[in-house]
Amino acid sequence: MSVGRLNLSHGSPDDHHSYVKFLRQAAEEMGVAVGILADLPGPKYRVGEMEMPEISLVTGQHFIFQQEPRRGNSERASVWPFGLHSDIKKGSPILIDEGSVELRVEEIDGEEIHCRVTMGGLMKPNKAVTAPGNTTTVDYFTPETEEALSFVIGSDIDFVGLSYVRDGGDIERVRKFLAEAGKTPQLVAKIEIQQAVDNLTSIFAESDAVMVARGDLGVELPFEHVPSVQKRIIRMANEIGKPVITATQMMESMIEQSSPTRAEVTDVYNAVRDGTDAIMLSAETSIGKFPFKAVQAMTRIAKRAERFLEYPKLADRRRAAAFKGGLAVDDAIADGAAVAAASLNAKAIVAFTESGSTAGRVAAYRPITPLLALTPDIGAGAKLALRWGVIPVVVKKHLNIQDMFTAGSDLALETKIAKEGDVIVAVVGLPIGVPGTTNLLRVIKLPEPTGFK
Repeated sequence: MSVGRLNLSHGSPDDHHSYVKFLRQAAEEMGVAVGILADLPGPKYRVGEMEMPEISLVTGQHFIFQQEPRRGNSERASVWPFGLHSDIKKGSPILIDEGSVELRVEEIDGEEIHCRVTMGGLMKPNKAVTAPGNTTTVDYFTPETEEALSFVIGSDIDFVGLSYVRDGGDIERVRKFLAEAGKTPQLVAKIEIQQAVDNLTSIFAESDAVMVARGDLGVELPFEHVPSVQKRIIRMANEIGKPVITATQMMESMIEQSSPTRAEVTDVYNAVRDGTDAIMLSAETSIGKFPFKAVQAMTRIAKRAERFLEYPKLADRRRAAAFKGGLAVDDAIADGAAVAAASLNAKAIVAFTESGSTAGRVAAYRPITPLLALTPDIGAGAKLALRWGVIPVVVKKHLNIQDMFTAGSDLALETKIAKEGDVIVAVVGLPIGVPGTTNLLRVIKLPEPTGFK
């Protein structure tokens, strides 16, 4: 596991604080950098609390959604946040929990929405209520989202997932809100609705990473459109050089079964081959019967897919986009590191990075060579957990560039990634400690001599 995800739409703040504590303890014991992603509820309508854990709705029955809070039953339930009655019209379809229950609006009476169940099923509390094709006008900062942001501010979170993001403006507002509280987690825009697909350019410009959230996306869009949208988002992310996560129902059968279906294996394999940086498990590990086996299976599939990854093709994708605007020095160095490492059969690329930006730039060019990110900041290491191929290593801070080269040489030898006489490629930014200055590439033959100034 590279990143642990908390869904702040479910559970209490105390629960989530305990999960953060457990994740940090486990990562420290294992000696690895694991990121933590917290998902905001966002402007997503949800079923309110109910009289029972699940309630059966029958095809053909009458059902009412209301704004006033109440414990739902088989006749009516509340919806939060406020505003669904304003965002839909008579005849609109309504889906509960990504289509587990389907209804159609027959009448809107003030704040009450009278529906007919067109496909019965089980309704559970806090599950999503979606009206495909209807624009959500709810302010992004719902009370539930503000409460979730308060948790983020008071906890140790590396990534914040923005659910139901509509455009770059939503992301900009969240970033400003967190910055005013002194927090700078990376923001992951979840592409879940048609509005987001229509505004991908502004979303990529404002976000640090994106997620193809196929569950809600497959409800908002015709399901046959989802694969092409997924591939388009992955390609855009590769070109821009930002991480992309492919998520939802990747190995859904493993909630109940100890091994995935062959179709699920192919789905995960193809996502990796397409260029996704990360693949995500949801219910498989949160409520599934075989969480460890699910992670293990996904790892095996990903490793197999990477054996056949078209590294030059993915690098060309990023390179072509970077050259369009006139290649910057940092991109030229990052690209050069990947090319030089492949040409020289280097055993590793060692990127010295304080903020994580140097290692991230190199990763965007999909080097076939192992990429070690040496950072004095464990927080930066955790933020690199989403980056494809990056192995974060926490080291002491060096103020002398020769000490950095020696440290990289020593690490390559100590970890047995390389042996004496082998070559590694080092990438660093000068002046030391200034973010965004990837400007130096050096080829080192091991071991690096000490004593130089």
